[in-house]
Amino acid sequence: MAATAQQRTEVKGAVADSASNEFLEMATVTAQDAKDSSLITYTLTDRKGAFRLTGLPAGKPVRILVSYTGYRTWIQTVGTDRAPDLGRISLAPAPRELGVVEVAGNRPPISIRKDTIEFNADAFKTRPNAVVEELLKKLPGVDIDPDGKITVNGKPVSRIMVDGKDFFGGDSKIALKNLPTHIIDKVQVSDTKTKIESKIGVEKDGEDKTINLTLKPGKKKGLYGRVTGGYGTDERYDASGMINFFNGSRQISLLGSSNNLNKSGFSVNEMMSAAPMRGGGMTVAFGDGGMNVNGMSFSGGGEGIRTGSMLGVNYNDEWSKDLKSNTSYNFNNTNSKFSTLSENRYNDGRSVFGNREGYGRNQAHNVNLNLEYQLDSMTILSIVPRFSNTRQSSKTTSEETTFRDLDDKANERNGRNTSRSDQNNFSLDFNAMRTLNKKGRSISFRFKGNYGETTGNAFNYSDQKFYVGNVLDSTNILDQQSITSGKRESYDAAITYVEPLSDRWRMNASYSYRYNVNNSRRETYNFNENEKGYSEFDSLYSNRFNNKQMTHSPTVNFQFSNKKKNINATIGGGVLFNTLENYSFYDKQAFRQDQVNFNPNSRITYTFADKGQLTFSYNGYSQQPSIEQLQPVPDNSNPLNIRLGNPDLKTVFSQSFNLNYNKFKPNGFGIFSYASFRPVNNQFSTMTRVNSDGSQVTQTINVNGVYNANGSINLSYNKVKKDFQFRTNGGVFVNYSNNVNYSNINNKRGDTAVHKNVSKNFSIGPNVNASFSWKELLDLTMNYRPNYNQVTNDRTNVKTSNFTQRFTMGGTLYWPKHFFIDNDLQYTYNSNIAPGFKKGVPVYSAAIGYEFMKRSANIKLYGYDLFRQNTNIRRMVSELGTFDTRTAMVDQYFMLSFTYNFAKFGSKIGSNRRRDGARSIDLMF
Repeated sequence: MAATAQQRTEVKGAVADSASNEFLEMATVTAQDAKDSSLITYTLTDRKGAFRLTGLPAGKPVRILVSYTGYRTWIQTVGTDRAPDLGRISLAPAPRELGVVEVAGNRPPISIRKDTIEFNADAFKTRPNAVVEELLKKLPGVDIDPDGKITVNGKPVSRIMVDGKDFFGGDSKIALKNLPTHIIDKVQVSDTKTKIESKIGVEKDGEDKTINLTLKPGKKKGLYGRVTGGYGTDERYDASGMINFFNGSRQISLLGSSNNLNKSGFSVNEMMSAAPMRGGGMTVAFGDGGMNVNGMSFSGGGEGIRTGSMLGVNYNDEWSKDLKSNTSYNFNNTNSKFSTLSENRYNDGRSVFGNREGYGRNQAHNVNLNLEYQLDSMTILSIVPRFSNTRQSSKTTSEETTFRDLDDKANERNGRNTSRSDQNNFSLDFNAMRTLNKKGRSISFRFKGNYGETTGNAFNYSDQKFYVGNVLDSTNILDQQSITSGKRESYDAAITYVEPLSDRWRMNASYSYRYNVNNSRRETYNFNENEKGYSEFDSLYSNRFNNKQMTHSPTVNFQFSNKKKNINATIGGGVLFNTLENYSFYDKQAFRQDQVNFNPNSRITYTFADKGQLTFSYNGYSQQPSIEQLQPVPDNSNPLNIRLGNPDLKTVFSQSFNLNYNKFKPNGFGIFSYASFRPVNNQFSTMTRVNSDGSQVTQTINVNGVYNANGSINLSYNKVKKDFQFRTNGGVFVNYSNNVNYSNINNKRGDTAVHKNVSKNFSIGPNVNASFSWKELLDLTMNYRPNYNQVTNDRTNVKTSNFTQRFTMGGTLYWPKHFFIDNDLQYTYNSNIAPGFKKGVPVYSAAIGYEFMKRSANIKLYGYDLFRQNTNIRRMVSELGTFDTRTAMVDQYFMLSFTYNFAKFGSKIGSNRRRDGARSIDLMF
């Protein structure tokens, strides 16, 4: 009997329309355990309506479900003596009846409707208290990389919604880390569209996806949440929490966290989530200014060790059937302490050694409001005001020494910098769309305005010493105060008309006008010993600068779709008339330039019979110089490395040629590949001149001859069975770029002229990922990414290369009962690391936990970097030289944490009601 249960059988058949007898392609065929309705396997029918279900247990009855949009679901239980061929299965059209509720157990795991893929969440089992991230990882075609980036069938996901409403501005990381899976009914994946595009039936190119999480009917009214607190060695701590309350169409959300683990404010419970840690971990990339999500600043404050706190509120409501609103507010406060050692070795023999340490603080407030009003059945209005306030401050001390050769000192510098800045920004988006009396015909209007102002105050002290033949030759002390202010305004208006020319052709015609004006003022004062204050005006480092940009752009696009819908094309483009005006008030210099660029926009997609897609696209883009790049005032915050703007900069124009081939079968195999070529005219680059005393001046310039070519191919395979799930994907990425700059860095001794440098960069990086889950006992993940990079300079003919590897492996064992054990190994290797440091570094972290209170709570002991191997050494190799940086980081620590999940659903939740009975609050601490 046991041997029989282990045997596997298969059944086949074909699905057709009961009336027309036409075969139905892409119907979903599901096999369930007849006893508990758990998923065994599933597949989709091919062009001839045929299917084959494999891996069925020979010794168990199996329930077969066949479903197709617009048809009644066919259900039949087949016993252990089942025939291998079910023959033709005829589906009858489903009547359109209101109030009919589909039985959850009879729903297929996957349904496909036009551009939407719908997953039945209950068909993909997750552990109790699991969050949405774990559910998405089990869905075929959905991938989440270590940085939290989501892709579906190789296409990026830019937004996550809940019941069709934005959740914290669509920020995917908040939804991934906080929403529990037990409230999710369906996961719907579709092309990203605006409300207006959805209304008029615009078909998108499918290059960007949106995930909509629909709630179960019984979970639309209730309370759920989670709180987590942890404290560890070296005074490390992490606290976060959430509480959610839904009631119909109203949703209000509040979340918050505080930690000193260098974690982003909105990645709540990144290392100690309510569900135990998943193998592979997560890496968050930070810059000096923090992190940016969906255009909003989060957890800034600079590099180093950060203490961050945040609070966020989100509110969704439908005030009436015609008026909908979404409001969000978030606050971030981050304090950082940083210490950085640097060693820069240039190809001309110079070496620069530096030490920088200090403190930084960043506070940010962001408020967003989105109102949508259905004026009548043909007209939609939307208004989106946004406001943000950011305050930043820092205090830094630095030391720097430059050598012409190893034994020939050129200069020394000791500096102190203190700065503070305040920035306010307000923007308003207004959109109006009206459908006209002909199907597909519409007209829309868009206006976007933005106003911002910035004030700053900085003190810069630098003690410089210059050497000749290792003997002190001269000194210079710089002690200045700089007061800065700036205002920026931008106005963008566009009108678009859509006209269906036939059943196959559609025309989009639009005209847009954009006006930008930037005013920047900088006043610099030297310290006066007699007056003991900053009173001596320094005109060299002061200026008042005005920049205006005016753009007119008429555009016409023609869209085509053939009768079979397997050929879709867009052909067209626009003309960009751009005027750039610059004026410097202090030196009375004015500059104006007029440019005309053609912005092509063409795309053609062919869908093969096996659902593979081949796409070719050609696009053009323009990029305007920023006010910082234009303003001709030297930035002497580091007097030995001065940066200078350039008012003569031209607009960058780049072209993009892309060829893509994608194919994905929801029941297992996928291939995603592309090739791209991007030439650029007037690319922004730099001109660097090194002086005899070792100091240098760098200015932004335009260059030509820049291009980039790259390609990638990735394969994926997914296998889902009742007791296990196996996923693997892998591929290779190749990149080649040609870059241009000007400098005298690579010159021979005595040659001070600035020359053109052309560098060629080649890199190749394969990757492989795999994951395995068995019942509710074991989860395993693995990722391996080697990469080879080579840089060649044409003037020196010097080739510099390095080889890196990154390997991560993680696992979670849920055994014995109520216990879980996490393991996480990350290994990095760099063949060209700085001398004195290990080329290969393994970092091993682990945790053990215990679940209690019916799995609603757990306590966990977590250890980070158990073997004290982690280092924060970064090496960058370019055509100019090799640059090494070592930054202070979070060292080994141990932490004990407690997590509690709570939920209550039902009609008794809440007491405040509107006339329509809707009520819902979603709170996150």
